[in-house]
Amino acid sequence: MSYKIAVIGDLETVTGFNLAGARFAHVHTDKEKTLAKLEEFLTHGEIGLIFITHRVVEEIGPEFNRRIQEKGLVPLVLKIPDRTGYAPERDELQELIKRTVGVEIQMKTG
Repeated sequence: MSYKIAVIGDLETVTGFNLAGARFAHVHTDKEKTLAKLEEFLTHGEIGLIFITHRVVEEIGPEFNRRIQEKGLVPLVLKIPDRTGYAPERDELQELIKRTVGVEIQMKTG
């Protein structure tokens, strides 16, 4: 089976993913509408990967984590920076790798 990609975020982020071929998309404007769309994406049989911006996750609040914990292994949900590059100080993916593998990955800049 070939899985599809979905994206939830601001207009510019969603537009960029649409141009790259993402067929399932939602522009966040309202918490309840976004939660409904997230639920739809989580239960849609064709979607294997959901990108959602950090800013949207923060605006949704604890309800996001509750919905994600109830799902199975697919679709995978990844939080990404938005068009401004915003991401929280704490990198959850980096912490997950550190807990799982026991090694901290550091990005070298410059």
